[in-house]
Amino acid sequence: MTEVAQLATLIIFAANALLVAGLIALKTTHRIRGRQQAKRKRRYMGLVSRHIAYPNCTDPITPAMATDPAFLDAVIDVRNAVVGPEVETLRGIVDRHGVMAHQIRRLRSSFPLGRRLRAAVALAELGDETAAGVLIHHLSDREPEIRIQAAKGLGRMGWTPAIDVIVGRFATETPWVRARFADTLLGFGSAATWPLLAYITVNHRFEREGPVAAIRALAALGDDQATQTLIEVLHEATDPEVKIATVETLGALGSPRAVPVLRNQIRSPDWRIRAKTVTALGEIGDVGSLDLLARALTDSDWWVRRNAAAALAKVGGGVDRLYEALIGKDRFAADAAAESLADAGELAAARRRIGEGRPRERDMTLVGHMSGDRP
Repeated sequence: MTEVAQLATLIIFAANALLVAGLIALKTTHRIRGRQQAKRKRRYMGLVSRHIAYPNCTDPITPAMATDPAFLDAVIDVRNAVVGPEVETLRGIVDRHGVMAHQIRRLRSSFPLGRRLRAAVALAELGDETAAGVLIHHLSDREPEIRIQAAKGLGRMGWTPAIDVIVGRFATETPWVRARFADTLLGFGSAATWPLLAYITVNHRFEREGPVAAIRALAALGDDQATQTLIEVLHEATDPEVKIATVETLGALGSPRAVPVLRNQIRSPDWRIRAKTVTALGEIGDVGSLDLLARALTDSDWWVRRNAAAALAKVGGGVDRLYEALIGKDRFAADAAAESLADAGELAAARRRIGEGRPRERDMTLVGHMSGDRP
């Protein structure tokens, strides 16, 4: 029995040793291949750069080179470094040697995934209008990352017919892919504003995730043309998440036209909406909302008080309201005001003036409050 146990131990030891040796060999091989590919990439970058600089360059680019992953990486790096006419020259080199056609064939294949993904990335980085149809088709690819790369490529080239297709998939995509799709819409600029607004207007009553993503995409676009429609959405919406996203976006867009509808939201029973509303009013900088923001310092929810105090620090005359709250009877409002004043640099300035022997009365009040010296 002892001999059997020893033999079993020996076999296990030998198997482990072989496994470790195999892993070491695999890692070494991978490292060598990586170095070789990096070396080829540097050589290809020089070759492509010469062809761009000298249109009559006779240095050969062979079919084998054009299908080498290192060549593809080199072309992508060069593309990210050139501007103006050089971009068109590089595009001509890519087209002449069938680089994009080769990547399209790889993307359309069923496997392996790694090769398909690399092809999708290449088309996203290098593709032009001739690749738009392929990328639109792969917005519904079975692989999420390929869908994202397809949207990215369409956004990079600004292919506007793709906007409705991308936005139309918001409702069915996973949160991660939906968020990345929304990011790609930035590449279309203001051309994406009205398709997004149309989608939001039609769908915000029936679904949540898609319209919320679309509303937040409008905040990133920063197009004030969206303001009026979003005001109407905020009037009509019943879903709190849609309301929150709309309030945030109206604040980000910063139009004074949104102030009346935002002021109405401060009475919402949902503390999240109230908290986002005071922040939005602060971002717009509405002086007429000073009284409302000051009253929000006494809200029952901590987040509303904190956000109201931060908003007051951004609005003209709001700092004076914070100092008034500091000496008021509501200790919670005073704490929120003190935190906001400190964040705004008032505490550091007060301590500096005290150190220089020229304090103001409210300097002593603020420093005393932060030191715990409160009545």
